[in-house]
Amino acid sequence: MTTNSTPVLQALLLADHIYTDQSGKRVICGTFSKIFAPEFPSVFNGPVWAFILLTDVVGKVVLQLRFVHLSDNQILMESTPIEIKSDDPLQALDIALQIPGFPLPEAGVYSFECYADTTMIGSVRLQVMKVHSQESADD
Repeated sequence: MTTNSTPVLQALLLADHIYTDQSGKRVICGTFSKIFAPEFPSVFNGPVWAFILLTDVVGKVVLQLRFVHLSDNQILMESTPIEIKSDDPLQALDIALQIPGFPLPEAGVYSFECYADTTMIGSVRLQVMKVHSQESADD
């Protein structure tokens, strides 16, 4: 059973890699908000990790990330739902989630939206640009 309280998203970052060191701290390597693709449509196969930091979690909450094209709000990918639990709303819960390949139909602005149950609690934008080859730069 889920609760009626909504978690507070303290952080949502995209990174090349996230790992936990010997002291238990998360190490976030290579944060970014822009990627490049040689052509469109394509699939971006990363690696991409999402770091999610939440507070105010009481009871059970189901988290999910959605990848959305902001030009038309089309959902292009959804992560597998993750169930988290806490009895202490003051506890900070951090999640490192590896994101599978996701479609890029065209250059533009996209968003990874974080949902707690059915409520969007925050998002991070991702600008997608076309890589320009050296040949076209010389023209």
